[in-house]
Amino acid sequence: MLVRRGEHTDLAAPAKAEAAPDVVWRDYYTRLPQIRLFGDAPSPTEITLDGNDVGTIVDCAIRHPSPDMRYAVLAAIWNHPDSFRQLFRFGLDAAPGFPEIRQIVAEELEKRLPKPADNSLLPRMPRPAHLKDRERP
Repeated sequence: MLVRRGEHTDLAAPAKAEAAPDVVWRDYYTRLPQIRLFGDAPSPTEITLDGNDVGTIVDCAIRHPSPDMRYAVLAAIWNHPDSFRQLFRFGLDAAPGFPEIRQIVAEELEKRLPKPADNSLLPRMPRPAHLKDRERP
């Protein structure tokens, strides 16, 4: 993590992330989830991000021109089975408002379906001479 203020660098250290307690709004029903970032430095530096901030960061990472940034997000999802399950289930049951996702899932499932095979166990044999003039069923 790199934290700068103008020309001055406040922190240049690896970042640690942990879940922070949710903030409860004035209506006592709305909860705002948060993540806290820490930097390993002599003076403690702490940055707190809410769900909207994290969504913006993930959106930026997924659309980043460098594939390594996109792979970092995908690796985090692949390493968390519940998140992967949730995305997979969303893809299978995508609402009609997401036609691109529905099309991608249909194409990928079509690739994975077994091809229809000839159900016979033995190879096809040539027809006997007395049946060659008849059409096959």
